[in-house]
Amino acid sequence: MLLNSRLSACLASIVLSGFGSIAMAEDKPPPMVEIVPVEYQAYAKPIRTSGILSYKSQQSLSFKTAGPIQYLDVNEGDRIEAGQLLARLSPEEIKAQVDEAQARVEMARNNMNRFSQLHKNNVLSLEQLQSAETDLAVAESRLKINRFNLKYSSIEAPSKGLVLRTFVEENELVNAYQPVVMVADTDQGWVIQTGVTDEDIVRLKKGDKAKVEFDAWPGEVFKGTVSQLATLADEKTGTFEIEITLPEKNNRLRSGFIGQVTLIPSNKKQVALFSINAIVRMAQQEAEVFIYDPATRRVNLRKITLDFLEPGRAASSNGLKAGDLLVTLGAGLLKDGEHVTPSSDSTLLTAGE
Repeated sequence: MLLNSRLSACLASIVLSGFGSIAMAEDKPPPMVEIVPVEYQAYAKPIRTSGILSYKSQQSLSFKTAGPIQYLDVNEGDRIEAGQLLARLSPEEIKAQVDEAQARVEMARNNMNRFSQLHKNNVLSLEQLQSAETDLAVAESRLKINRFNLKYSSIEAPSKGLVLRTFVEENELVNAYQPVVMVADTDQGWVIQTGVTDEDIVRLKKGDKAKVEFDAWPGEVFKGTVSQLATLADEKTGTFEIEITLPEKNNRLRSGFIGQVTLIPSNKKQVALFSINAIVRMAQQEAEVFIYDPATRRVNLRKITLDFLEPGRAASSNGLKAGDLLVTLGAGLLKDGEHVTPSSDSTLLTAGE
């Protein structure tokens, strides 16, 4: 009997303890969440890429003919003026070729004049006269070629600018068209060339703005403009090349810097931007979020369509209405229809609360 009495007492104690837990659960306050109103705005998803910085006008200069370099008086980093002599081949051989061509022209002209007089006197046939005229034309053409080669046996700066690189040394024997010096027209500014996908190229047009950042200048943003758009994809990468012009003209930048580029398309769309914390479930382009109802003080689960995701936030143009109260912080712990309390730092507290 005594044992039965003790068991009954224990059971009663357990039952009373259970009712106490239920009562405490019922008295537990609703979870506190952060709520923000949905707002639509004209927005375009930025395009992020990277590219190599270079001068817009950057040229490798070379000689038209081969020969030893007689003169080279510039170094990398030198400032140059338009028309300044940068390098010159030893002229002896080229001048000798010009003199030889000039002598052949004079001889061919004398022959043609003599043959013309003989033809008038019916001593020489028309065919022989025409042959002499052809010889003169060929000699004159060769003279022009040699004079052209003489002209391009020296290299002059095409514009005011900067020497980026020299490829040879003085007295070195170079071949025709071998790069000798690389120069840049610094007045034309900088460009970055990069590639974008087919999905992104159709969102861009000339004049769209760009922001560029370099590791050499952390925290500083350089402004640029899209200046060229390819109409044909690169066969190797499958991307479309674009050019971004930077008007920067000081000495802070260097050709070859790697730039992190953010392109801002001008074609915008009305979307609602919100914190990614508001998404409780997501599959491909669909997501679920909680909308707060101030009349019932409860949250309702709603499916929406996502246009795109960005670091820390999402965009939607279908499923949300302007003015909807979207649950952000704390949304992942809620259930559909649950009673909640907006936090004091929510951006919108309804008048009825």
